[in-house]
Amino acid sequence: MPTVKVNDINMYYEIHGEGEPLILISGNGAESSQWKEMIPTFSKDCRVIPFDNRGAGRTDKPDMEYSIEMMAADVIGLMDVLGIEKGHILGASMGGMIAQSIAFLYPNRVKSLILAVTMMKVSPRAQYACSQAIEHVHDGSDPEALAKYSAVWSFPEEVFENPEAVDRIKNAMLIVLNPQTVGAFKQQNDACAKFDSSTWVSKIKVPTLVIGGDGDMVLPQKYSGQELAKAISGSKFISLPGAHMAYLLSAEAFQKHVMDFIASVG
Repeated sequence: MPTVKVNDINMYYEIHGEGEPLILISGNGAESSQWKEMIPTFSKDCRVIPFDNRGAGRTDKPDMEYSIEMMAADVIGLMDVLGIEKGHILGASMGGMIAQSIAFLYPNRVKSLILAVTMMKVSPRAQYACSQAIEHVHDGSDPEALAKYSAVWSFPEEVFENPEAVDRIKNAMLIVLNPQTVGAFKQQNDACAKFDSSTWVSKIKVPTLVIGGDGDMVLPQKYSGQELAKAISGSKFISLPGAHMAYLLSAEAFQKHVMDFIASVG
């Protein structure tokens, strides 16, 4: 599998299809495999590049302080290595924070911006819940804490009406090809906690689509969804069912909105 040197890390990436570049940026704790069901659709018209952020998947996980700006520079470094001057940038959750930073810091590298279930700033409630999960994993009292945390916050109310479904989701989260270390998850989580685009996001001028999840408990309402779309002049907002995992649970609708938007920009 392809790995290239980007800044201070070896970064794992894939390329699928031909056409205008579409860069897929995953969220906190996630790896590029989360996009595998969508790649066949995206790659019909685009050259799709999923990759693993620093601290996740098959990319290096250096023991150091991370920042969203650092991970944005990683994406630009990957684009440079691959000879991509400009591309469509799609980020989900933490990936949406990285995508915002790319559009702000490197606007000439962005043809369009797709921000899925993301925010200008993490809520104190989400920060507290995640720090508690990390603490329990570190002290060894609950090795499944991160999976339980993610399930509770990421899926809609209907899912929890079926205990068997909850167990399947939790177990699926625990069985990953390239498990992330708790330290790397904490580094990514700390980077998210420090991020705040509310003072500069209005300066983003590239064509932007914001996709929110109906009933998303992870995102602070005043910093996400329609408020994020309002902050970026001329952007379009769409809401999908499925809470924080809307882009996965409503994948077919999500893919259609993304491809229609890219076509409209083109």
